[in-house]
Parts: sequence; C-alpha cells; structure tokens
Amino acid sequence: MISTLFPSIISALIIFGTPIEQVRSETIDVELSTGIEKISSFAEWNIVYLSFSELSQKLGGRIDWSTVGHTVRYSDDQHTIDFVVGSPYLKSELESSNLVYPVRLVKGQLYVPEMTFMPFLERLMPTTFAGIRKNKGGKSRPLSGGYNVVDMEVSEKANGLLIELELSDKMAYDVFITEGNWINISIRDGKINAPRIKAQAGKKHFYEVKVHQVEGTGQVSLWFKRPIKNWNHHLVKDPDRIQISIVDESFAMADSSSAAGEKRNIDETIDVIVIDAGHGGSDYGAIGTKGTREKDVALGIARYLARLMRKEKKFKVVMTRDEDKTMTLENRADIANRAKGDLFISIHANANPKPSVRGWNVFFLAPAKNDSARATAQFENSVFLREIAEPNGNGEAKPEADNADPVLGILNEMIMTEFQTESHEFALMCDKTIRKKVKIPARGIDQAGFFVLNKVYTPSVLVETGFISNPVEEKLLKSSDYQQSMAEAIYEAVKKFADTYTKK
Repeated sequence: MISTLFPSIISALIIFGTPIEQVRSETIDVELSTGIEKISSFAEWNIVYLSFSELSQKLGGRIDWSTVGHTVRYSDDQHTIDFVVGSPYLKSELESSNLVYPVRLVKGQLYVPEMTFMPFLERLMPTTFAGIRKNKGGKSRPLSGGYNVVDMEVSEKANGLLIELELSDKMAYDVFITEGNWINISIRDGKINAPRIKAQAGKKHFYEVKVHQVEGTGQVSLWFKRPIKNWNHHLVKDPDRIQISIVDESFAMADSSSAAGEKRNIDETIDVIVIDAGHGGSDYGAIGTKGTREKDVALGIARYLARLMRKEKKFKVVMTRDEDKTMTLENRADIANRAKGDLFISIHANANPKPSVRGWNVFFLAPAKNDSARATAQFENSVFLREIAEPNGNGEAKPEADNADPVLGILNEMIMTEFQTESHEFALMCDKTIRKKVKIPARGIDQAGFFVLNKVYTPSVLVETGFISNPVEEKLLKSSDYQQSMAEAIYEAVKKFADTYTKK
C-alpha cells in the first residue's frame, strides 16, 4: 500500500527540472523470490531509473512522504529505507549509501538509479531481491548493477547434477577440485553477487558455499556432501553461463543425511586429534638464556598430551613428530590432512627480546589484530619462510609463496576462515582450562596468521606455553611437572570440545 499524500507534480518539476513529456516510459523485469515483476523505468544520459514506488508494492512495503524537505521512507516488517528526493544519499538499518545519481520524482513516483541501487537492495534483502533483467535481442539478460557473475542455479538431472553460474558476458574461467570435495570456479575479472549465489545454493547437496574476491579474480567455492568423480564443464550462451555437469545418478537421491560420513566429523563425532610438536631437528626454535630449546619443550608437552589421550582411549592420537626430527610445513599439514584429523593442536614456546615478558597464549588462525600477535606469528613462520625461499635440490629457486598467486591466495583465505568459529571456541576452552592448571600469567586468546595452521583442513589452535626468553618461565618449561600440567589442561579442553561438538 502506498500513501496518497504526494508532493505536487508541478512543484517537483520546477525543483528537479524533468519535463514529463521527455521521459520515455519502458519496463524492466525485476526478479523477486516470488517471481518476475515488470517495473516502470526510463533512461536518461545512459542512466536507467526504475520506479521504486511500484517496486515497493511488490516487496510488500509502504512508502510514506513528507512534503517538508521531500523526505521519503520505505518500510516493511523488517526493513526501512530513508530517501531525500533530489539527493543520492539514502539510509537503512544496514548501512548508509551514496547512489552517485540522485533519487528522482517523476509523475508522482519515486525513481532510483538501477545501477547503484541494485547492489544496495541485494545487500539489504538478499533472499527477496534476486536481480534485474531487461530484454535484449528478444532474450532476457541480467543487468549487472556492478556484478558480472549474477546468479547460480542447481538442478538435479536423471544422470547427475547440473550447476550453472550466470554471467553478464562471456568471461575466462577455470574449474578445479581441491581436497575435501570442494569444486572451485575461478573467474577472471569476476565480480560476484555473493548474497544471490549463497541464497540459491541450498543445503541438499552442499555443506557450504563460499565467495571470494581478490583483485582481478572472483571465485565461487562449493563444498559438496558427496565425492566428486565424473564431471566436466563448459561455457554456453544465451544467456552466458558456466555449466558444471556432475555425472552421478546418486546425486538425484542425495539428501542432508546421505553422505554424513563424507563430511568432516565436526558435527558428528570428534575422535582424531593431531598433536603437532613445533620445530624439531635442525630447527631449534627459540633458545632460552640457559640453553633450553623450544623444540624440546614442544616435544615434551606433546608426548605428555599424547600419553594422556592414549591412556583413556577416548581418541585416536596422531603426532606430526614423536622424535627430534626436522619437519617441513608440507610434512605437518600432510600428516594432519591424511589422518582426517578433527582437531589440530600445535605446541610452541614464545620468546621476546625483553626477558621480563611472561605468560602463555592460545592462538587461532585469523589476521593478526595487534603487534604482539603479529610478532609471534612472524617468528613461528620464519622457518617456513626460509623453507620457501631456499633453492630446491637442483639449485633452482622454489616456487613463490602461495599469496603470489591470486587463486592460491583465495584458497588460503578459504582455509583461514573455514573453521574459524570452531577454532576460536576451542581456544576459549583451552584458555579456561589452562588458567586453572598453570600458575603463570595468562596472556589470553589472540589471533594471527600462522602458516602451520593455514594448511590444515580442520579446527586448530597454536599454544604458546610460556616465554622461554624469561628466566623463570624457561626453568618451568624445562620441568616435567610444568609440561605435564600444560598437557593436562589442554586435554581437558579437548574433552570439552568433543562433548560440545559430538552429535548426541
């Protein structure tokens, strides 16, 4: 329902200078979750305006006008949008936005610039507003509104599953599979309508759908519930879209419970714990003033922790190393991922140029928020940076770090965020149990970008068990009593995490 209290048309024309007879009336198709609606529009200086007065009725909302200041408010059960006629600025409960082009009043109707208003409305109503279409050559094509990867459709076929990503134009792309039943569609210069893609994915065939944007590349990543075996892809026209065909008749029968065994056990049962003793072999890690080596402390605590778990037989324990040997980043990640670990715990000891600095930390994987966390990550990552930089066996330089490649950078970002919530929760549990068991200062929970965590496909934390550079804590870190107490505290957190996430 729209209020009938409009400002006078004559007044509006004087103020905004838009002669009615010069406006050429057309319609464009607005696709809502309830269907496609034809909405009045006009073009001026190549800017397409659509009637928000008409659209508001289709959205089930109301427009209220105020002649003082020509302010306009749209409202429905969930949203409000405030406009000022003649101004490009608007405000909702979600954000304030600059549409660049002003909101217009023509023939008593409120018109908004499609190109800049569309992304705003999609962010505000991702499950309601699907997109805008116009006729071109007798066929329906999407108006981008700033996006060029505009929609996704998933349909079951007699012989498998068809996934289609709709594009605003033909674009270069690549499709590849990564560990854990992920199909990744990387699109050069792709700008992806993330709310629309995620809203269309559904939960029948996917655990999760992720959208990633880096400069020059957009990527849609689909985490399937079933293994991907026979598949192919190609680009088709009218409209332009990427088709991915999965040839497997069992997909048509799939439901949310059909492939439970294929998913990480994070929502079923926690039974494989990977313990990573930091450093080792030629990599000593930090060294205390009395000669205590971080690699020995880490291995000691890791062994105590493994012994506790094996004694109670609640979990299967996998150690990345159980002796003093050199381990590469790939070695550690490969052991954890092959074991299909449900939890990854990397154990270390901290260091600081100031010997007075004390305390233990629990870190989870996320961008560092402070200098202390960043410094810790830089130190722990240093051996892996050398590993990347040093030449390989034939004297050639090793490939550059992952973030030199935009696609690999996206994959690393995906890993970083995949289990961030669960990792943070486990870090909280560790923080609580260590505070009870260990009587040295607590530095609490922090986040940083540790390479060893960023390669592991499971919830994970890194525990800095104390400062080996502090004389008091160096002595404690070397002692078996302290190592055992730290192991007991971590084990209590593991049991609590398993109780929380194991499906009853």
